[in-house]
Amino acid sequence: MSRLIAFIIGAGPNIGQHTSAALKAKGYQVALGSRKPVVEEVKKEGYFPVALDVTHPETIKEAFALVNKELGPPSVVIFNAGAFSAPPIPDDPLSTPLDKFTEMSAVSLSVFAAAQEAVAAFRAKANKDALKTFIITGNPTPWQPLWRTSFFSGVLQKTNGWRMAELLAHAYAKEKFRFYFASLVNAETGGVLDPLSEFWTSGPQHAKVYTDLATRPDQADWDYRFTLKAEQWKKV
Repeated sequence: MSRLIAFIIGAGPNIGQHTSAALKAKGYQVALGSRKPVVEEVKKEGYFPVALDVTHPETIKEAFALVNKELGPPSVVIFNAGAFSAPPIPDDPLSTPLDKFTEMSAVSLSVFAAAQEAVAAFRAKANKDALKTFIITGNPTPWQPLWRTSFFSGVLQKTNGWRMAELLAHAYAKEKFRFYFASLVNAETGGVLDPLSEFWTSGPQHAKVYTDLATRPDQADWDYRFTLKAEQWKKV
């Protein structure tokens, strides 16, 4: 039987914390990637700490190399990271300095790099019999009107991830590699949560949905939208 290994990129106190605990409870060894991991604390909690920075895509390959070496190739990869910087002049998105925009745009390259490394891990002999899943933490902004110009950099990141998940889910379907853009949405509208503050305590719901997606044998909708009840949202 294959060893169960998961790699969460973006190990914050909300989604990352709850999802890592849920996967660990399912028998996964979990690697947690963050910019400045508190190594001893992470190890004490039973996880493998990995330093990376999604604004520097080259660190993604290095992080996977470390996980592969110390734990083995992951069969579950969750990209739960991003970068955000509001324009210095409100309502003037082009006031964003180019170097800052470049840094934020690099997150999309890191999603690509992570998917590239994930596919290599999925093809490893150790994962021959494992369920193989790649999840991007999404939100409704790719299909919603852009009503706050200050959000534009984050919206571009998510829109790239949204399209990438669609493309990869189809491209690797024959190999049974599952790809998802998983978004918590308003139960009534399928749009942005109202109040938005509910997102910051939604770790348990994300954890349940992500664990369900990682352990189901088939590809669900690649554009997977779910509610605060941790149930898939469907347009009526």
